[in-house]
Amino acid sequence: MKKIFKTLLKSTENYCKAYLSTALLLSLAIVLIYIIVCNIKKQKIIKDKLISLFIFSFYFVLTFDITLVSRIGANIPDLYNTFGEWSVFDGETSMYVNPKPILNTILFLPLCFALFFFIKNFFNKTYGNKKLLVYSCVISFSVSLFIELTQLIFSLGTFQISDLAYNTLGGLAGAVIYITIKKFSDKKAVQSK
Repeated sequence: MKKIFKTLLKSTENYCKAYLSTALLLSLAIVLIYIIVCNIKKQKIIKDKLISLFIFSFYFVLTFDITLVSRIGANIPDLYNTFGEWSVFDGETSMYVNPKPILNTILFLPLCFALFFFIKNFFNKTYGNKKLLVYSCVISFSVSLFIELTQLIFSLGTFQISDLAYNTLGGLAGAVIYITIKKFSDKKAVQSK
């Protein structure tokens, strides 16, 4: 277990160094464009909308930078190991264990949280828990399939069934976290009245 945590820590450190600055700058640029548009239209700037727009754009820029943009020119074999990478003890890695299954799950944890938080604050729309879970599965799978097919078509990575499964699991887990936080904040709001 110690080896798994050490590997994950090293992988997370590498991802942060490589991708966070790009995601941060582009997300701030998107928020700045939103503020400029609001000023031009003379609309009130709402703090919750700004926060949800930043979180949403940061997550998506980071995800697509990690999975697609950073791989341009890499020319990775398209269908190499399509059915592999199911276990942390699978695959070739220079570290103790293969972090890809865990990282693929973690990568999609914020997906539905960021998306539903954005929809709630930007469009003032909420969904019931069952719909959130169903939408989370569909959205996570669809985004993951888009990434995998894009990697396949443009030779940006290997198409792997395990990535689809772990990404969908991560999105579903993120939705469960979102629902839990929503229940807790709703209960707290009722108690404070």
